[in-house]
Amino acid sequence: MIKTANILSLTQAARSLGDDIYMRYRDYFGVNIKTEEISDLAALVDLLYPPEGRDIFGGYYVGYKIPQIGKEFDLLRMGKNYIVNIEIKKDSQEDKIAKQLLRNKYYLSAVDRTAYYFSFVSSTKKIYFLNGHDQLQLIGVPDLKSCLHDQELDIPENLDKIFNPSKYLVSPFNATDRFMTNSYFLTHQQEQIKNETLTLFEKLHGPVFVSISGGAGVGKTLLVYDIAKEAINTNKKVLIVHCGKLNNGHYEIMNWPGWDIIPIKNINSWDFSPYELILIDESQRMYEDQFRKAVNAAKSSNIKCIFSYDKAQTLASWEERVDIEELLLEVGTAVQNKLTDKIRTNKSMANFISSLFNKNRQHRDTQADIELNFFNNPDDAKSYMQYASTQGWEIIRFTPSQYERDSHKEYSHDLYKTSHAVIGQEFDNVAVVIDPFFSYAEDGSLIYKGKTYYKAEKMLFQNVTRTINRLNLIIVNNPEILDRCLHVLHG
Repeated sequence: MIKTANILSLTQAARSLGDDIYMRYRDYFGVNIKTEEISDLAALVDLLYPPEGRDIFGGYYVGYKIPQIGKEFDLLRMGKNYIVNIEIKKDSQEDKIAKQLLRNKYYLSAVDRTAYYFSFVSSTKKIYFLNGHDQLQLIGVPDLKSCLHDQELDIPENLDKIFNPSKYLVSPFNATDRFMTNSYFLTHQQEQIKNETLTLFEKLHGPVFVSISGGAGVGKTLLVYDIAKEAINTNKKVLIVHCGKLNNGHYEIMNWPGWDIIPIKNINSWDFSPYELILIDESQRMYEDQFRKAVNAAKSSNIKCIFSYDKAQTLASWEERVDIEELLLEVGTAVQNKLTDKIRTNKSMANFISSLFNKNRQHRDTQADIELNFFNNPDDAKSYMQYASTQGWEIIRFTPSQYERDSHKEYSHDLYKTSHAVIGQEFDNVAVVIDPFFSYAEDGSLIYKGKTYYKAEKMLFQNVTRTINRLNLIIVNNPEILDRCLHVLHG
């Protein structure tokens, strides 16, 4: 866990200690600052020295990163009356300084406290301040010293809890207004893939195929829709194909000019010729003939095409057999991108989920926000589900067969969304049922022994990975799964 550091002490240690002991001293604070950056910090310390009264050098988080999001602050100082953020640069242009401070303002606005934003450029010894009109202004050293002097330090027990990642995560479907009004930022990795993709499309003429893959919670859908929005805003004709049922968020987005979104079932009858860019989200769920329809249309009309997919998020056996990656390799995908930074699900939740699905994974974590509710009576479990749905829990049920009665049908009430209905969506709090038919195979993997049309293990994985903050497992007459959950959470 990162500790607050005294930046006078830190810079003096860097100047006077040997590399080995300085590195150990730096790591003691959990400080994230490169060796070449410490001289820029030292230049700021020299300007502020001597402190003149109250200590202005203590209480700094150096290189703090918001969990999951990865947003980094050079210097962050928490106070009861206000927060101070100081960015350190060797060289920089004013427009870039303003852009960074405005971005910092967005992230710190989630903390219910006034904040002041500064940027120090070591090569010029200039200090910039983002004023109340969101404009940069040059200030003097006394102004910064006064701000630091008047701050009433307030060191939280755990800074990570103040910066809840769910405050910054935006789903195009569940936070449509925020998405459409650009009230969000992409992660560095998302921005890099976006910029490289758009640059590639500008350079290459004719059809181009790009893939974006990644596990649950890495931000594939947000990235795809952000690329679509960028293209639409530059007057390009764009089509999004959603490989599932359209949800309410899709219809809200389509109320905005320029947005064409269709469900995958319409692909064979759709005219692709007017479009310059096609984006296919959740493409691991395409039939092979649907895939070839999109590819042939792109080739015949010189359309750029992006396929977004997660191989682990298949719900039926035929989806696994299609193997979207093999099809993309066959077509000759120009660029294959892989998102790896998990931003929706926190580390503790991700560890719990992976341990639930693999009994051989020996990872214990008491930090995951998991609620366990065991019932041996199915009727009582169903009553609890109705109650939980009124307490802020999004109940997600398994998709039932249209033709046969699945073993999990008993808990499949039409009031609750199905696994197929929540594809690509996310919710703050998710509740799911684990019935008596779940068990573990000899190799430790989670299996389902009941009758089911779609793969219950896959649907369970789809459902639990929709959560942002909390997960409620409603365990019905299954002591084996309860025992596993308790082992992971408490040992």
